[in-house]
Amino acid sequence: MTEDELIEKWSAERPMYEAWGDYVVARVIDQVRSQIAPLAVDLFLRLPPKPRVKADASFLEKAFYRNKSYSDPYGDITDKVGVRFVVLLTDHIRVVSDAITKCPDWDASKDRDFEYEQQQNPIQFDYAAVHYVVRCHSELSVSGHVVPAGTPCEVQIKTILQHAYSELTHDTIYKPTVEATARMKRAAAKSMALIEATNDYFQQVVDQVSESIAPSRSLSENTSRLYRKHIQLEPQPTRAEGLIVDTFEQVAGEDVAERIDRFLTSKPQIVAQLRERASRKLLFRQPSILLVYLLANEKPTATKSNWPLTPEELRPIYVDLGKAFDNY
Repeated sequence: MTEDELIEKWSAERPMYEAWGDYVVARVIDQVRSQIAPLAVDLFLRLPPKPRVKADASFLEKAFYRNKSYSDPYGDITDKVGVRFVVLLTDHIRVVSDAITKCPDWDASKDRDFEYEQQQNPIQFDYAAVHYVVRCHSELSVSGHVVPAGTPCEVQIKTILQHAYSELTHDTIYKPTVEATARMKRAAAKSMALIEATNDYFQQVVDQVSESIAPSRSLSENTSRLYRKHIQLEPQPTRAEGLIVDTFEQVAGEDVAERIDRFLTSKPQIVAQLRERASRKLLFRQPSILLVYLLANEKPTATKSNWPLTPEELRPIYVDLGKAFDNY
């Protein structure tokens, strides 16, 4: 294959690869969302994942000028389209890995695994990431394009610190025009060592925070389950969810989930009003709003005095309960 033939074929197929990359991103996000709920995906992923197709010059360089000895340059190059998922911690990499390997739409081969590489060479500190190549099982129709079976897409998963390292080294010491000196390589290795240590400290902080917020998380998970059951909508927790749970967790009392369940079962008109408000206001899509309704019904004065947002945001709940807000 000549350079002109490669570019001609690439120009014809690039839109299909762009559609395939978009499809892979959407499917991975779907799988991740189901694993991290109720946490929102955009809070879990530290950068928006955007598929990128190879630029013509980059494709030509890789196919013909890197001594790769491809028998079929076009078919052998698997990163014609690629996407990178960036997370906070190495534990989070496993969540995305699971999402990729469990997706039924493709076969996934793991081409790089930094943990395996570190086991093989434990005294080396270098580029770290997990790379997969996913290939669709069968022909797919995606956004008006036919994606043939076996079409590859490279997926990289990195922590945000690993991403910073790769951006630094890719743009500097590993460019062909830059001679990587021993001093540069030593500095890069030290930075990766520091990144690994920092990740360990980050993980300690996350573990300690997770332990301290476990009761709040449990309350939020229970209200999310009840929200789906009674409101029959998917809750959309934001930072307001944490603020409300933090405020009322200590005053909620015992058997909160059971009390909310009984309260909503006995008040179908409240369920209908809440569902209608959820269609218009984000506050009513927080799962903890069920707890606010319960407490406003049981302890209207204390609930009003502890409410962490503006009074006007609480007033409609009292209206729905048939209580005169200004009397409390």
